[in-house]
Amino acid sequence: MSSDVSHKFSWENLRNEAIASVQAGNLPQSIELPALPHAVSEFVQKSANPDFEVKGLAAIVEKDSALTVELLRHVNSAFYVQRTPVRNVKDAILHIGVNAAKIHLLAAGMKAASRAMKSKLVNQRNFWNESLQRGLFAKEVARRLRLDTGLAFLGGLLQDYLLPVLTNHFDKDYLRFLEQDSRQGRDLVDWEQETFGWDHASAGAWYASKWNFPDDLLCAIFYHHKMKTTLEDPEPEFFKLFPIAIASMLPDQLQQTKNGFFELLRVDKQCRAINLEDLCKVVDEEQMKLAEGYEIPNHLSKLFEQTRHVVEQQQAAQAIAP
Repeated sequence: MSSDVSHKFSWENLRNEAIASVQAGNLPQSIELPALPHAVSEFVQKSANPDFEVKGLAAIVEKDSALTVELLRHVNSAFYVQRTPVRNVKDAILHIGVNAAKIHLLAAGMKAASRAMKSKLVNQRNFWNESLQRGLFAKEVARRLRLDTGLAFLGGLLQDYLLPVLTNHFDKDYLRFLEQDSRQGRDLVDWEQETFGWDHASAGAWYASKWNFPDDLLCAIFYHHKMKTTLEDPEPEFFKLFPIAIASMLPDQLQQTKNGFFELLRVDKQCRAINLEDLCKVVDEEQMKLAEGYEIPNHLSKLFEQTRHVVEQQQAAQAIAP
């Protein structure tokens, strides 16, 4: 599938094209999806109206005490250093902007929803930290390439949101992938397409359309395992999905991309602006601040050194081979 269309590019057009390509009849109909807090869904829907009023948006958030506390905590954190603390939701939204508030509320809502789900194969605590790592990685790549950091963070954070649900519903199939196909070097999305006729990226986008996710975020979920497409598409706007796609190369407990870190090193050589070694250090530091006291499953700086060492050994062996 390509984003090349005869009409002018828009995220809405790309979203419609992506959803239309999904064979919805092949998707599981009986799975229990994580439920976003109603206030988050309502905030996303109402904020999409260009005539929204901040007072009305604030009233939506205030109906959920947990979201209210989370938003105020976020706005008063070190990330938004200011002299006078923000004490109400309306001022919080005005201070960081509606788009930033929407991003944070979506992330907070999805975090709560995913943690409420049970999974037979996925460690939920590690899954959240892996998702957070992807979000921070995508955001830092976007910052270095002067792209949309908000979209990058949320796209990286939410790209795999459906996997705990799918692995719980199809636990025997995914266990077979981990024990057999993954060890043979298969990537998860290729195996999913062959096994089910869909993958978690297309399925995630389709279900996200029912939640009224923003068009660009839905496209980020759909394309997050199509890094080559994000690089080759001639539309500049489409390149905003590249940081999210490259974040999908990071390792995780489901072993989605067998040689992902080797691919990151290859991209790093071609794009000096990324500076993967420094990028890994920055992401590790940021994640340590946000990991809620839990150990990070994969320290990127350590993985970078290990992978680079393997590559150097392979190159040295090739150099002396007859």
